[in-house]
Amino acid sequence: MKKKPISQSNRFYAGLWVLFHAGIILAFAVSLFLGRPLSVDADLFHMLPSSTLGKAMGEADEKLSEATSRNVFVLFSHEDFEAARLAAETAYGRLKDNEFFTSVQLYADASALSEIQDFIHPYRWRLLSDSEIAALEEDGGPARFADTALAGAYGAFSLSSLDYIYEDPFMLDEYAVRRYMAAAQDAGTSMRPKDGVLASEYEGRWYVMIRGSLTKEGAAIARKESGISAIYDACSPLEKDGIKIVYSGPSFHSYYSSNSAVKEITLISAITLSLVVIMLLAIFKSALPIAASVAGILVSVAAAFSATHLIFGQIHILTLVLGTSLIGSCIDYSLHFFINWKANTSLGSGRDVRSYLLKGLSLSLASTLICYFSLVFAPFGLLKQMGVFSFTGILSSFLSVTAIYPLFRLQSPEKRNIPLLKFYREPGLSKKRNAWIWITLAAVSVMGTVLFALRSGLRIENDMNRLYVMKGRLKDDTELSAKVTGYNAQGWFIISGDSEEELLQTEEALCSRLDTLRLEGKGSAYLSLSRFVPSLEKQERSLAAARRLLPLLPEQMSMLGFDSEDDIEAVISDFENSPALLPGEALPDAVSSIPSMLWLGRIEGRHYSVVLPVSSDGDADFRQIASEMQNVYYENKMDDLGKGLDGLTRLIALLFAAAYAVIIIVLKFFYPWRETLKIASIPLLSVLVILTVFVVFGIPIEFFAFTGMILVFGLGLDYVIYMMENLKRASGAEDDGSRKLEPFAILISFITTAVSFGALSLSTFVPVHTMGLTIFLGLVTAFLCTLF
Repeated sequence: MKKKPISQSNRFYAGLWVLFHAGIILAFAVSLFLGRPLSVDADLFHMLPSSTLGKAMGEADEKLSEATSRNVFVLFSHEDFEAARLAAETAYGRLKDNEFFTSVQLYADASALSEIQDFIHPYRWRLLSDSEIAALEEDGGPARFADTALAGAYGAFSLSSLDYIYEDPFMLDEYAVRRYMAAAQDAGTSMRPKDGVLASEYEGRWYVMIRGSLTKEGAAIARKESGISAIYDACSPLEKDGIKIVYSGPSFHSYYSSNSAVKEITLISAITLSLVVIMLLAIFKSALPIAASVAGILVSVAAAFSATHLIFGQIHILTLVLGTSLIGSCIDYSLHFFINWKANTSLGSGRDVRSYLLKGLSLSLASTLICYFSLVFAPFGLLKQMGVFSFTGILSSFLSVTAIYPLFRLQSPEKRNIPLLKFYREPGLSKKRNAWIWITLAAVSVMGTVLFALRSGLRIENDMNRLYVMKGRLKDDTELSAKVTGYNAQGWFIISGDSEEELLQTEEALCSRLDTLRLEGKGSAYLSLSRFVPSLEKQERSLAAARRLLPLLPEQMSMLGFDSEDDIEAVISDFENSPALLPGEALPDAVSSIPSMLWLGRIEGRHYSVVLPVSSDGDADFRQIASEMQNVYYENKMDDLGKGLDGLTRLIALLFAAAYAVIIIVLKFFYPWRETLKIASIPLLSVLVILTVFVVFGIPIEFFAFTGMILVFGLGLDYVIYMMENLKRASGAEDDGSRKLEPFAILISFITTAVSFGALSLSTFVPVHTMGLTIFLGLVTAFLCTLF
């Protein structure tokens, strides 16, 4: 038998399909070949909007967030201090040279003190504190200072060694070493040096701390090997014989959430695909529709992944989780095609099936793409990714249906039937149109009354503490770590200045107010760059105050046994040539990780740093202080992100309205006003149902719910558009057989899509659960309204 030539229209659609998919996938492959890494982002903070601060401040905030999110703390606990220390030392030995860490710290011993002293010794004249400067400026102050130094030199309680005493007769090293150690220990808060390590006793148990900072690769938890997996591998075997290990730090939460998300992706995809395959097998009794539909889904997901990664350089794991919803959306087009391919005997070829469905499919595609495309305009990377991913996947599916499926030959006439169709009965609800109009009006009235009565719940509110709910051991560890260490930071000060000097002076003024707050019993310990590197202005004040000690130098040197003229001249020369300590100076390894985290550098012509309170106590006072100082901003990260999501939610509502207006305009080109308004009423009813359910059950109406609503807008219109087109085609037709194919296809496509999004609503991850529930409620409403 002679092969039928491919028609010109089929060539056009097939060429379009090849051009679209080859272009995207080849461009993605080239980007990988040229060195762009394949990156799946699983960081919790990256799924949230940018800071509400200005561009430069926002960039500074993001730098700090990225740095702090890589810090990890592991506490080794036992009733016996030596047992806890031995476990910590074993873990430290396994981790200290690991490639996923920029630093791993356990010891606070004499070698660290010696390193700090060696560093600060050349700068000692310039490192006096405000209180020490004030003491030297008092009458008799230098003499008291000298006497204290002599007592320290002959006593047994100095931290610094006496190796430099002939150069440092006033023990200035001792003061600086104590301040450096205090500033470094504030990073471990209530943890204090004990036998060479940082330790604390809490409720009868000793806790020894290891602090670590992950590399960028080590914090990338969407990979088999990472810094967190290295910690678990090193520490978990040690948890025996009474040793308890406490893990704390944002990276542990990201690791847990990413693993949960990956498991959910696998489970949701497997369940959804399995149900779809079973349903298709029961409907078609043929392998071709199943194989084509599954292949179409895989091609759509591949194109969507490639396009998203190509544009953004990476893809967030939440985009992939929500991208599984494409399975339900993409299968709709396949179902409509293959149900007519299988059972519509009035159509003689795949091209006829395409022509028969093209208007309905095109209008459905347009309404869906408008909604997905609107997400691209949101100033939020995750939403942009979701928009691009879904837009590309839906368009790919449409092209597969219109370009590839029509190439399949129709089955022989005796096989062109769907056995299940004989069990399907059209609801016939349209025959009771007036009754359903009154029922609908009554339902709308009830929902309106409920919303009015519970209107206090109708507010945009994004509580970040509800976004991620800690559970199990990780929750217990986080709470215990906060109690043991006293570290519970949720906010920080961001300081800016036109120069490094201006920045440090502003920071010192802020620290002075924080010190006053602590003396009043408020606030908390804090970390700051200026505690390690004072401003030049303060260094000059320190130098001037230290000069008052020089007249006492001969007597002081004599008391210490260094009374030669050469010794005295050497100290004076050292004072006169004292170098300034600048922000770029490489600090000792024992403390370097702290200033490097706090110094944010130059951004858009200004310099930025951070002062980090180690506890959220005094939050209101911190805000008050920042409001009274120039170039100082206090940010509570969780509150700021909540405000950012509030603003983004309002923007989503505007996009929602804009998409609605565009869809009405598009529909008006194809339908008279009566049908247009019928179609346009369905998304509004869907939103009304969603809001009512959320308010009644006390579910917050927030960002992810609104994002789900805008997606419902596009998806929910599909059913009524298909039904409208079917009624127009079937009007005046004598044969009922083909007329009920489209309602049957709508029912099956609703079930598959509802299963897809219903599975998302079962997720334990709050954003996924909220969006899945929103879309599921909207689709159910849209389907029922289509029947009416």
